[in-house]
Amino acid sequence: MVQTPPRHIHSHTGKTMNKENKIKLQKAVKVLKDLHFKEENIMVTGSIALDLQGIGRVAHDVDFIIKMDDQTWRCMKLIEAINQADETGVKEDYSESRKKTIFLTVDGLNINIWRYENEWSDIKEAETGVYVANVDHVINAKKKYARNKDYQDINAICKKLL
Repeated sequence: MVQTPPRHIHSHTGKTMNKENKIKLQKAVKVLKDLHFKEENIMVTGSIALDLQGIGRVAHDVDFIIKMDDQTWRCMKLIEAINQADETGVKEDYSESRKKTIFLTVDGLNINIWRYENEWSDIKEAETGVYVANVDHVINAKKKYARNKDYQDINAICKKLL
């Protein structure tokens, strides 16, 4: 099987990425790289992935899917526990998927991490080098969570694409 090289998108050319989202993405990727994750194992998803593809809104957090082994996942859950020690309660939006998500807050920036399961993108963000979830992937995730904001996002995606 021949592997297709990733398509690169530039957040600073063509489609204009929201400046606030761009700063959040750069900060979040730096946090992940400081935790020794390699950019080829990181895929940004959610609102920022949509914004990178011209369908965006200002994101309140940065969502990632990361390829990692069991030991790394357990270490990240420990980091999350320490990081969230001052937080009260579980984020309501994700209460059912709590075991499959890592929530970190670093200098006021909320980072949500899901462990890679089966879908990966062939789109790469040129500045940070991380992969970007395609629109179908984001829509499928939003349908799965089925929160009000997810339906609003799906509606906005449809309006933008149609």
